[in-house]
Amino acid sequence: MVYLSRAIAFAALPLLLSACAPRSGAALDTTSTRPVKRAVPEALTGELAIEGPLRQRVSTSPADLVIFYGGEHKGSLETCGCPKRPRGSFSRLDAYVDASRAANPDVPSVLVNAGYWLQDAMGFDGKLREDVTIGNAWMVKGVRAVGFDALNVGSPDIAGLTTLPTDGGPPLPLVSANVEGPGVNRWVIVERGGVKVGITGITSAGQTLTDVPGFTVKDPATAGAVLDALAEQTDVIVLLAYQATEAAVKLAATHPSVDVVVDAALHREWQDPFYTPANAVWVASHLQTMRLGELRLVLDGGVDGGPGRVTGGLSRQIDLDPDMPDDPALLVMQKQARVELDVAQQAMFGP
Repeated sequence: MVYLSRAIAFAALPLLLSACAPRSGAALDTTSTRPVKRAVPEALTGELAIEGPLRQRVSTSPADLVIFYGGEHKGSLETCGCPKRPRGSFSRLDAYVDASRAANPDVPSVLVNAGYWLQDAMGFDGKLREDVTIGNAWMVKGVRAVGFDALNVGSPDIAGLTTLPTDGGPPLPLVSANVEGPGVNRWVIVERGGVKVGITGITSAGQTLTDVPGFTVKDPATAGAVLDALAEQTDVIVLLAYQATEAAVKLAATHPSVDVVVDAALHREWQDPFYTPANAVWVASHLQTMRLGELRLVLDGGVDGGPGRVTGGLSRQIDLDPDMPDDPALLVMQKQARVELDVAQQAMFGP
């Protein structure tokens, strides 16, 4: 069953968004030559799919670009582990994305992670626990198998990045506008169906037990220069924000080139999508991706006359519950990871 909801701002943000709204006669951004968004965007609606088989949860509503999004996997390919109705997992995520793409063969799409996809739990020695490094290594295999287009580097991910094995695989699509370190890109640009999608991310500094050599976390407010650079090269700009809601609100208000903000901040309940004052589409990522986000955008008028400006859309969240199928290859990977994790955890904590 699919439930429709009104596209209004959720309760935690209206006052903050109002404070960041442009005052009469005030210029938002004078550094970018990218066209300012439409003053009155078209309808933005929300939809929650929580019951029924896979075929009933897949949408074929009109779209020029689909953004699949999640986050906060915390180094686990598996479900949330809840005793009743466990949700999530890479195998269900991959099965849904594959089914949606098959049902919409002519609609371009990207898959992004808003942050905290690795685990950072440490032992008494101040180093990542052995089971954490094992889980993180399997997570890398998982994100490559699923085919994420961008992985935001959240503050909890940084420690995990330093312990990943060098396996000769392709580089991870790590992005951050305010984290500097080995392998971290300012952005990625993905071209699908003639649409150039620029993706970057921000994170709060977070609370860490120790500094991580080689990595620096700057104030996320400094991300404006990255957004300006992306504005000249892309049709659609996606800003991933991990625990940096206030900074994302301000950046979206002062940089009208931002089209979409994906906010990951331990959201456990459905949040309606809404437009920020500068008409960026704001969506909230569900904790541990127990619900997969699917943003179906309608576009008009981008770089060199191509599609790019967001004029409306449908924001969906799909429960990855036990009624959802598993991708067979990812399910095997999850089981292999669990066997290896069980051995390590029994050695550490006992049977």
